[in-house]
Amino acid sequence: MDIEVLIYFKGENIVRKVFLCLLMAVTAVTLFAGGNKEKDSSSVIVYAALDEKTANDLCAAFEKKTGIKAELALQIEQAGTITGRIKAEAGSPRADLFIGGNSNYHADLATGNFLEAYRSPVVKEAGISENFMDSSNYWTGWFLGALCIIYNTERYEKEIAPKGLKPPAAWDDLLDPAYKGEVIASNPATTGGAYLMTAAQIFRLNSEEKGFEYIRQLHPNVAQYTKGANGSIPLVSQGEAIVGFAWGHDTLKQKIQGNLPITVVFPEDTGFEIGAASIIKGSPNLANAKKFIDFLLSAEAGKINADNGYRYPVRSGVELPEGVPAFEKLKFAKWDLALAAEKTDIWKKKWAEITGK
Repeated sequence: MDIEVLIYFKGENIVRKVFLCLLMAVTAVTLFAGGNKEKDSSSVIVYAALDEKTANDLCAAFEKKTGIKAELALQIEQAGTITGRIKAEAGSPRADLFIGGNSNYHADLATGNFLEAYRSPVVKEAGISENFMDSSNYWTGWFLGALCIIYNTERYEKEIAPKGLKPPAAWDDLLDPAYKGEVIASNPATTGGAYLMTAAQIFRLNSEEKGFEYIRQLHPNVAQYTKGANGSIPLVSQGEAIVGFAWGHDTLKQKIQGNLPITVVFPEDTGFEIGAASIIKGSPNLANAKKFIDFLLSAEAGKINADNGYRYPVRSGVELPEGVPAFEKLKFAKWDLALAAEKTDIWKKKWAEITGK
């Protein structure tokens, strides 16, 4: 009552001003309370750069475990296509998560401010190496693809073993003159696997100069540079060359399922890719997106990925398909993710200068 008398005593303009102030205050409270609300607290929307079965199985397992519906809105194995879509949808994102694809794709999105930072507590709880995580927390590594050496078992036994040479088991073995014109490699300009193979030589030898000297010595032994990282698998299997290198998980899957006449070796100080996952900036279901990242680091998710794609989970203790060596037995070159990303164009150009490709 006292307030009402005061308002009318000051006049009608004050009444209007007080009313507007109250209206603005109520609106602000409403926006604050509801403006940041997630679109649907019972769902999460996923973009996946994985094979269809793995992507669907992961979403189904997450939904069963959490009760949160995981909608697979886009599934395509080309990670570059997904990064392009995420960039095109910036400001009004249609998905919460990007799973799969090399960490370089996720790092590119982070540089462009397209991702939300998140560090899962599972990393520490499961004792997962920090080497497989983004130091700025914009992407989470959840599986590995390791480079391997492959050789045609029959041709080795007939042509190389009689010369007293042991089976190729290390990168330096590929430099032996006995393999002149018998190595299948791949081109860094067309495949990330070849670039990471080059980077592996630099990192294991702890020198750019020594790494490229390796490429220079390998070149005379190379019969063909394929466009894809796994181009050596059919060529070596068919006996068109004796030895090559490819992604281990793809090679093992094809060897075991197709009974290919090849031997697969993971050399010491090998190169690797980190399969990553990240949360898209402005995620409409942020809390659920974080839960999905946590789930990807679980043993259950690791098992799904291993069974379907023969990929290595970043956490230990996950049962792998028969014939796949334990993750703990793999030995990787000491890797510098930032340097590998920074030097991409420079190292590709240097490789081309040496090989003429």
